[in-house]
Amino acid sequence: MVDLAPFQSPRPSEYAPIPKPLTSRALRGREIPPGPRSPLLTLRFQKDTPSFLCKTRDQFGDCASFFLGGELFITAFAPEMVHEVTVSKQHQFIKGVGFDRMRKVLGTGLLTNEEPIHLRHRRLMQSPFHISKISEYATIMLNLTQKHISRWRNQEVIALGPEMMSLTFDIVADILFGADISGETDTVQRAMHVAIDRIERTMLPGLERFDNLPIPYFRKFGSAANELHEVATRIVTERVKNNIKRDDLLGILLEATTPDGERLSPREVSDETLTLILSGHETTANVLTWTFAYLSQHPDYWEKLADEAESIFSKQHDENFARELLAAPIAGSIFNEVLRLCPPVWIAPRRALDDVTLGNVEIVKGSHVLISQFVTHRDPRYFQNPDEFIPERWVDGFEKSLPRGAYFPFGAGTRKCLGDQFALLEGRIIILEIARRMRLSLVSDFPKAEPRATYRPKGRVPMKVTLI
Repeated sequence: MVDLAPFQSPRPSEYAPIPKPLTSRALRGREIPPGPRSPLLTLRFQKDTPSFLCKTRDQFGDCASFFLGGELFITAFAPEMVHEVTVSKQHQFIKGVGFDRMRKVLGTGLLTNEEPIHLRHRRLMQSPFHISKISEYATIMLNLTQKHISRWRNQEVIALGPEMMSLTFDIVADILFGADISGETDTVQRAMHVAIDRIERTMLPGLERFDNLPIPYFRKFGSAANELHEVATRIVTERVKNNIKRDDLLGILLEATTPDGERLSPREVSDETLTLILSGHETTANVLTWTFAYLSQHPDYWEKLADEAESIFSKQHDENFARELLAAPIAGSIFNEVLRLCPPVWIAPRRALDDVTLGNVEIVKGSHVLISQFVTHRDPRYFQNPDEFIPERWVDGFEKSLPRGAYFPFGAGTRKCLGDQFALLEGRIIILEIARRMRLSLVSDFPKAEPRATYRPKGRVPMKVTLI
């Protein structure tokens, strides 16, 4: 049997069947939540989805309904509902609209997988992300950060977005895969840009039917997906070919077995490699770019960060170095606030497998259900002045005071990002190391958002470097 690249691969048969879509005709006689109804609704949704969802919440409350592509969508923005979708009733949902299309790029990796495959992969991949293992990564992260930013010159204007992409890519490549694949950065970035651009258009159901049309726009989607697949396959193949044994994630994946002795196939390892390359650097790079944009607008935090950096980095060779970084109050508060305002994964579509109750609302089987970090994180019931950058809100145990589901930048439940501690450690190191060596200032307006598959800043975000 030919091992097809993700773009041509069918949906795995182990997944639960996708319920039939719910049209207005199929819903006759069924009560659904109120919501916006307009012939131009699809255009409004596509033009600025985060704003559309926030306005819908403001007008109709936490749970509203609307139709896109003729199919029913229901919002679930209340923390209680978020917790039910992601934790207590998560098995009554599957990944929603867009994920089958994303699977064409990433294959059956953790981000796109459904049960029972997802849980099997997650168990095999947990050990390299345990806090004890992550602690070993701190010095490597710091050294790579120092090497990267040492190239920046005083009064130079850098393109911060691409710089953060390159830095986080090198960190992921070195630590997780034990290989210097920095030469692949341009290839990955170029292909990823095309793929994500096409994936972005997946909030409307039915668009996947056009992916195989013989026109340049869609041909580029398939070519980009296959190019990314080739990069990941090459990384895995070279490791196996050279019989390299290393206790990193790739080494663990190649050697790991389930309790019944089953191993991941080379294709599964390749898919997980690609998933981690993309999700492990692009999301963190976006958050870091937003972070320095906010710091440029709030320069009073720079000195506080520099002082914190000097205190923590003096303990670089202590066994608790990583834990000190993860507990850093100033860098942590700033990073938490940026994750609140600009969550890298800002929306999480789901599909109801059964009739299910969320809060006190009956959700019909087959409904598209939207939870959104962006919307819930800006709820004034839980975050005073929700649109303002206020890192101080995170002191004195604020996060613990929030209801479950009010703050979930990395998701929740068994779907929570496996690499959250890795990203938090990496983010703190980069923020603190830059703060103790230089200042970055925007040379143009604060970046606008470009909410695609991730919540990214638009453009290259030019910033001036001032060494100290």
